[in-house]
Amino acid sequence: MHHALPKRIAAALVLAGMFALTPPAQSQIDNESDITLGGLLAPKGADKTAPGEYKKAGPYKIAFALPGVGNSWIVQTIEEGKIEAARHKEISFIQTDAEWQPAKQVSDLEDLLTKNVDALIIGTVTPSNVNAELDKFADRHIPVVVSGSGTTGKFAVEVRGGGEYFGRVGGQYLVQQLHGKGTVWAFRGVAGIQEEVDRYNGFAEALKGTDVKIGAEVYGDWGYAKAKQECTDLVLSGKPVDGIWSSGAEMTRACIDVFQQYHKPLVPMTGEANNGWLRVWKTSGVSSVAPVFPPGLSTAAVRATLALLEGKSVYRHYWSEPAPITTASLDKFYKPDLNDNFWVPSSMPDAKIKELYANK
Repeated sequence: MHHALPKRIAAALVLAGMFALTPPAQSQIDNESDITLGGLLAPKGADKTAPGEYKKAGPYKIAFALPGVGNSWIVQTIEEGKIEAARHKEISFIQTDAEWQPAKQVSDLEDLLTKNVDALIIGTVTPSNVNAELDKFADRHIPVVVSGSGTTGKFAVEVRGGGEYFGRVGGQYLVQQLHGKGTVWAFRGVAGIQEEVDRYNGFAEALKGTDVKIGAEVYGDWGYAKAKQECTDLVLSGKPVDGIWSSGAEMTRACIDVFQQYHKPLVPMTGEANNGWLRVWKTSGVSSVAPVFPPGLSTAAVRATLALLEGKSVYRHYWSEPAPITTASLDKFYKPDLNDNFWVPSSMPDAKIKELYANK
């Protein structure tokens, strides 16, 4: 998402996946599997939109309000959404970038309201920063589809993943690896960002009822440089550590480098399933796990939006919590012929993946 983030944030939010996805061949969205990406997402609850609730004649002008740009996951999810939209001749796409600033996202939405858009896809900066603006979209009967991050405001459909699931996967993994007892260090992301809070909450919840304790907690800002300094300080302090939970794999990579620099045996460390992390995981031999946060959520959001405009009844809540990548499945998902910026699962055609991510 452009106006690149400060360097301390630019490596943020790295997440992963499991399998390539094939777009539906038809122009219209005809079945539920199109929105669920063939099972990567699942409906949550039974609530559905009413048939014809948002139906209108095309062509359609769809806005994509991004929370910010500046890391490889978001760059890929934007590309995947654009590729899906381009498959449908009746769609034109408008994109805004809030630069991770709640006030700017409010301004972006106010501007979009003047452009007579037919639908809005949004990833929020914080859950409540745009509630008043979403009310205005609802008053105009413009469907809102929430993608990636959540909201407490009005929406027609949400397509979600990550967050607490991400943190819970890592916490449960460490509890298992440490047989329910030990001391872990927690490397958090950027303070105040909802995704960071959600990940940490999922991690902390996974430790409840066990004898795994948090011996140190630092904010590495999802970046390599700050996390390396924080990890160096912790290693030199002599504090005990049996495992490391990380809110982002750039911070995990920094810790691996610090441990190796000081000839400290690697402990289990959680990561993410982007190709760069999978490469480090494989070459270092660290014990790890990678939760899956698919960039194809944007593809699902575009498909859900088109379904609404076509008058179809769709579920209001879709959630993605696929099984994580483990040491046993690492070789299945690591792509040595692709570069470190690639995330899986991808909804892009294989030819496009190779065009964008093949090693040069």
